[in-house]
Amino acid sequence: MFLGGRGRASKGSVVVMETGRVTSELLWRATLIVVLIDAPLLILVTRWVSFELFCKLKWYLAGAAFVVYAALWGTIASLYFWDAVYKEIFPAWSRWLLPLGYGLLFGALALAFWRASILATRWQALWFSLLGGLVSLVGHGIGISRGLLRVPLLVEASAVSALAFGVFEFIFYWCAIVALGVAGRWLGLRLR
Repeated sequence: MFLGGRGRASKGSVVVMETGRVTSELLWRATLIVVLIDAPLLILVTRWVSFELFCKLKWYLAGAAFVVYAALWGTIASLYFWDAVYKEIFPAWSRWLLPLGYGLLFGALALAFWRASILATRWQALWFSLLGGLVSLVGHGIGISRGLLRVPLLVEASAVSALAFGVFEFIFYWCAIVALGVAGRWLGLRLR
C-alpha cells in the first residue's frame, strides 16, 4: 500500500499525524528492513508448509487473502490515508467499495497463485509468497501511472524505490496469508 503518514482530517477520516514526506531514501531503508523480516518468514513458510499441506490450503488461502487485503484497504486506504493519497487515485464513490473489491481481487489472485505454485516441484508456499510479492509491481505500477507519486506525501519518492519496497511489503502480506490459511485450516479441523 505505502509507507508514511501525512494527512488532514475531513469528514469521515481519521486524523493522521504529520510526519513529513516519504522520500526515496526512506523507502530504500524500509525495503532493507522488510527484506530482513521477509527472509526468515520465507524460510519458515518453506519449511513449515509441506506439499501435502499446501494442496489442502486452496480455499483457506483465498479466504485469508480476502481478509488481509480487505482489512488493509479498509483501514489504510479508505480510512487513514484517503485524503493524503488515495482520493487522488480513485474516484470518491469508490472509497468504501475498495476494501470489498480488493479483497475479492486478491482472493482470486490467491487461487491463481495457489494453482501456479502447485505446479512447482518443491517449495510451493515460497513460490506462492513470491508471486504475491511480484503482483505488487502491477498494482503499484498502475498507481504510479495514475499519479501516485505526484501526491504531496509521495512526491519525493522515486518509482524504483516505491516499486522495490512494494514487492517486499507484499511478500510480507503473502507470508501472513499462508500463516492465516494454515491457522484457518487448523481451526476448521478443530471445530469439526
